[in-house]
Amino acid sequence: MQLSYRGHHYEAQLPQLEQDGVEEIGVYRGASLKRKHFHLAAQRHSTVELTYRGVKYAHAV
Repeated sequence: MQLSYRGHHYEAQLPQLEQDGVEEIGVYRGASLKRKHFHLAAQRHSTVELTYRGVKYAHAV
């Protein structure tokens, strides 16, 4: 997904979600309430080069 902030464009790194299951947690006004469980896939950490007030530095994301 391509995003932009103050005229600078970048590519978003969205995590992959996997649904583990659904759990019924109660009843409210006759309707059953359910909660979904998600498993967040392992992410690889990367380093990005950033600039703050003209000074470049690297940051682990």
